[in-house]
Amino acid sequence: MNHDHGNRDQVIRIGIGLAVHSLPVLLFYLAHAWGIPLYRKLVNPAVVEPMAQFSFFLLILVSALLALLPNRKFKLGLVAALVLFNIWALFPENPVRGSVYCFLSAVPPLLAVWLTQRLCQRFERLELAHAH
Repeated sequence: MNHDHGNRDQVIRIGIGLAVHSLPVLLFYLAHAWGIPLYRKLVNPAVVEPMAQFSFFLLILVSALLALLPNRKFKLGLVAALVLFNIWALFPENPVRGSVYCFLSAVPPLLAVWLTQRLCQRFERLELAHAH
């Protein structure tokens, strides 16, 4: 019975994680969809899209891993690696895009890690309260 309870907790943790970690991906997509046309209009009409698409796909991959993996240190390392990749790929040639993409690849995923942890803790407390 304890094994079933552990599997259920794992499925719930992953489900909460996938739901929460999809939000940074959505935010990145919306910022890109609305920001690139504005950036082209105001700053640089010759913005190259492939790097943004690659960063987006990396964020999808990292977000999925963040939702699936339980180790917080590994999660922080993944986010740091994503930010370092964006720094390497975009600076110094594209400082505005680099800053935005570094922000979008760091802050929302870190907030999602924090929120997932809090929601899982709250869920565990609710289950304990209902068990007694």
